This record gives sequence, C-alpha cells and structure tokens, in this order.
Amino acid sequence: MPSAAELRRRWDDPEAARSVRAVRTWLTGQGPQPDGLGVVGGRVDLRGIPLTATPATIGDPDDPARGVAWESLDLSGAQLEELRFFGGSVRDCRFDGASLTGLKLWGTEVVDCSFKRADLRSRALGTGEWHGRRTVWRRVAFDRANLREATFRGCLLEACTFEKTTKRLLIEDCEVVDCVFTGVLDTLLVSGRALQHPVSPSMFSADFSRAVFEESKIEGYSLDRVVLPEQDDLLVVRHYPAAARRALAWLADQPQTPADQQALHLVRYWATAPAPEDGDLCLDLGERDDPEGAAALRRAFAHAEDEPAAG
Repeated sequence: MPSAAELRRRWDDPEAARSVRAVRTWLTGQGPQPDGLGVVGGRVDLRGIPLTATPATIGDPDDPARGVAWESLDLSGAQLEELRFFGGSVRDCRFDGASLTGLKLWGTEVVDCSFKRADLRSRALGTGEWHGRRTVWRRVAFDRANLREATFRGCLLEACTFEKTTKRLLIEDCEVVDCVFTGVLDTLLVSGRALQHPVSPSMFSADFSRAVFEESKIEGYSLDRVVLPEQDDLLVVRHYPAAARRALAWLADQPQTPADQQALHLVRYWATAPAPEDGDLCLDLGERDDPEGAAALRRAFAHAEDEPAAG
C-alpha cells in the first residue's frame, strides 16, 4: 500500500496542481466534479491530495439547506486541515492516514466512513445544535486516529469504533449508541453531566470489554448499557452524587491520614459538582501508583453503600 508521502507526490506536477484547484472548488460546493479523476475501490481517487490553504468553509454558516454532500471519496493520506463543515453530509468516504487537524462540524452527518490513523486533533468534532441540527457520526471507524485533546460535544456517536485512542480525548454531553472502545484508553474522559448541552444519563451504550482504562473516566451517564473491562483497579459508583455525599460524611468523621485527605478532596468534588443524581461514575484508581489513596476511596464508597440513601 502506498505511503501518505507517495500518495501526495502524485499531485506534484503542473497538470495535477491545476486539478487540485478544480477539486477544491468542487468539494467546497462551488463548481462541478472535474473530469478525469480515477476510481479506487468504488470511490473517487483523491488519495494524498493537498488541499491545505486558508480555512475552507463547506456549506453556508447561516443556511443549513445549502450544505454540501461528499459521497464515495477516497481521501486517504490527504491534507485537509482547517475544514469547516456547515450542514451537509459525508458518506462512504475514506480518510485513512489523512491530516484533518482543526476540522470543525456544525449539523453535519458523517456516515459509513473511515478515519483510521487520521490526524483529527480538533476542539469541535461536535458543537451542539446548529439551526436545530446536531452533528452525527454513524458507523465511523476512528481506530488509532490521533484524537489527542480532541472534543466531541453535543453530538451523536452511533456504532463507531475507537481503538487505542490518544491522550485527552473528551466526549461530553453526547448521545453515544453502541460504540466500541478497544485497547489502552489513556486519559479518556466521557462526561454526561449536561454542563454544555442537554443530555439524559440513559443516552449511553458502549462496549469497553476489550479496553484498558489508564487515568480514564466515565461520569454522569448510566452504566446500565455499558460493558466495562475486567480491570481490578476500576471503581464503579452508581448514582454517584448521593453516594459521594454519604462517603463525604463518613470521611469527615475519620482520622485524616494523607491518603484520606486526598480521598476527601476528590469525594467532596463529586458530592458538590453539578451532575445528574441518577448518573454513575467509573474510573481506574491507578492502584499500582497510589495504593493507599485507592484504598481510601474504596473504603469511603464501601461505607456509603452501607448507609441508607436519604429520603
């Protein structure tokens, strides 16, 4: 299989450079599909195309009816930085190994696409509702993509796969349906606390059975439809705000070792920070690095389970 560099070299000669301009005009919805483009695997062959320039706006920021449709394109290895999608759709496209840093989407549907090993570092892979529409990611492969510090917020993620996510991926206030996470998940945060966009704790179903949490956390969502990894250092707390309040009351009456003080700080945050009362909490405690702190948290929540809930 050609490397990304080899794919990009196809566009170096002057005639190909003219094609790049025509393709850019087409993909931004400002002109027709250029003649003479090849086909690979049933998709228009745009592998390696360098479309980097100033940020490209695709669609109309003020009119969702003027969105642009991308369908059956192979953009593997392409340079597609700073794209701005407003409405429209992306279907049956491949972006494997492509550079998509700074990608932002408003009310866009991305369906049956692959972003394997793509660079997707962006703060706006989901942006909440836009003209009554939210961004949808359906049957999308994000396996081994660079999602470092990337953010999905207020969007729908349905039947997507995430293998070995990079550090600090944030999924916040999203509806997550039947997604699969595998491999080491390093500093992943999945939050359904509805701080930015309305979301129900029940709007989360996922399979983490073949994943490993490393400094990762799920908070605010119900875990009823979640398969968690068989991992000894996981702490799972149902309806965690009330449980944290009970744990906090117990900890406050105990002699304070340094580990207890650290646990008290964390539990106080969970007890007082805004969160749905029926939301759950799951995180890895990192017991190998801090066995005393992990034990203090386990003791506090074990006593919270023994205390009757208020009311």
